Amino acid sequence: MPNNDDFRVKRIQKMLLEMARGNFFYRLEPSDRNDNMASLAVMLNMVNEEIRASFIHQGFANTRNTPQCIIQLSLLLDSKGIVEMVANSTCSLLSCLPHDLIGRPIIQFMTEVSQKRWVKKFPKLLKKERTETILQLELHTFEGLLIKKDFNISVFQAFDGSGQKILLDTVFFSKGAPFGTGLPKKNLKVTKGIKEPKVMLRPQDIQMIRDVHDMIINHLERDLPTLKDLALQMGTNEYKLKYGFKQLYGTTIFRFQTQERLRKARTLIEHSGHSLKEIAHMTGFKSAAHFSRAFREKYGQSPSDLRE
Repeated sequence: MPNNDDFRVKRIQKMLLEMARGNFFYRLEPSDRNDNMASLAVMLNMVNEEIRASFIHQGFANTRNTPQCIIQLSLLLDSKGIVEMVANSTCSLLSCLPHDLIGRPIIQFMTEVSQKRWVKKFPKLLKKERTETILQLELHTFEGLLIKKDFNISVFQAFDGSGQKILLDTVFFSKGAPFGTGLPKKNLKVTKGIKEPKVMLRPQDIQMIRDVHDMIINHLERDLPTLKDLALQMGTNEYKLKYGFKQLYGTTIFRFQTQERLRKARTLIEHSGHSLKEIAHMTGFKSAAHFSRAFREKYGQSPSDLRE
């Protein structure tokens, strides 16, 4: 890939324009150079990731909208890894036309790191008639930008007898359609099943729960107290805190903390020089072994594999 200053400036300009449009799924490929422009690219990648994550959480926190998953990048490959079909949104995302992709090996659009990962994984996938797995890949767009995502890989047999096919796709988040009218404007009803009594969240209750959210984000290195003690600190009761948080953010308090710890750890692995042991400590994990196990369960690879 070209790496002169003019090309790097154009890539940064393109990324800023995409971010201004609300597209936070582009990523600049790190440079081997050690200069201000390389530092700017790293900072933009970090800011981009943080904004994308905050938008996802905002989707959960918005009581009038629900987040909705849509597949925006999808390719159909033959048993040799040659692109046979592409979705229209894929061409838009990669800044190309269908004929730029169809008939060419998918490996041509990958970074060197992803090429090695693909060559190692691809033969194993073809040993089974049907299988599914997740693999993190980095694809170049035709404008020199980089898309780094966890791709779902599905292997299956074609009905026409033409052999194995591979569906390669990844999921992006988009805000869904509004809920129906008639929702309370000042109170939010939180329920758990049919038999659970309803809990009314007043505006100050919602703000309290958001304060808990911010406290977790800002102090990932600290362990949380019990829900009972945390509720006491926040001036509420355990039931309201527990089910109110799940209603606003779509997950439990402790699961949310773990997810955010892993997300921050991944950012530090990719964009900092800290050792894996230091990163585990900085993100609140008791040991490197616990950190590695949780990271593999979340991302399908160990922290050391990601850093390679």
